[in-house]
Amino acid sequence: MAEQYRKNGVETSADLMMPLPLAEGQIADTDELTTEVYDNKARALYPNFPQRANVTVIPIIPGITLYSYIRFFHAVPDLGPVDIYVNGKRVARNLDYRNFTEYMKAFPGYYRVAVFPAGNKTNPIFVNYMNLIGYRIYTGVIEGTSGDASLEMINDNRRYLPKDKAYVRFAQMSANAPALDVYLDDSLVISDLNNKEVSRYMAIRPGSHNIKLRDYLSGAVLMEDPDMTVQGGKAYTVYIVGDIYDRTGLQVIIPLEGTTYLQF
Repeated sequence: MAEQYRKNGVETSADLMMPLPLAEGQIADTDELTTEVYDNKARALYPNFPQRANVTVIPIIPGITLYSYIRFFHAVPDLGPVDIYVNGKRVARNLDYRNFTEYMKAFPGYYRVAVFPAGNKTNPIFVNYMNLIGYRIYTGVIEGTSGDASLEMINDNRRYLPKDKAYVRFAQMSANAPALDVYLDDSLVISDLNNKEVSRYMAIRPGSHNIKLRDYLSGAVLMEDPDMTVQGGKAYTVYIVGDIYDRTGLQVIIPLEGTTYLQF
């Protein structure tokens, strides 16, 4: 039946990288972290759609079917590449530090996320849980240190983006950085930004900007990016990552946010 939907140009759950959600009571079951779990409750929610074996086929109809988007970001500098399993299904392979996955469609509900060293299926680095809400755009950040990593969920708010402004926010994902003051073009725009904190979006002019990160207490400059270039009508998050004790220090990763181009 999934093939029939494809012939008609309709995307279905069978086409998605992300698995179906679990029932709330299933997420704590960690016996099979790398074997995909099939949820009979999810099937029961869609009794009119065809199901066979372990496949539930749910057509994704814009404006009718409830779904979200999620991507994952590796922000732990002392952790090697990782594989990510969601409800036992591998959704990311060999994801390196400072890299993102693509955005993936997912149905609202509960998910179990297990992160392993790349190529391994035993002794996960961590296991976390997430509850996705429909019509949201998420980034799941793998943050912390190699000995204490976890998943931090960031919601990319949908918004109207006028063409004469760019929208920028800051997310502090460096585990050992002090509280930070953020300067944009030598003006203080955020004070006392701590680990795992995400600022609100601010509207700025399109073009090139200078970013400085200063220690909140001492005022010492910990990082400077003299050429952050942004475009009008687009939204960005400046992810602050890195190890202040490493020679590379703090760094910023500035991806285009999904609210700019994803459609529901």
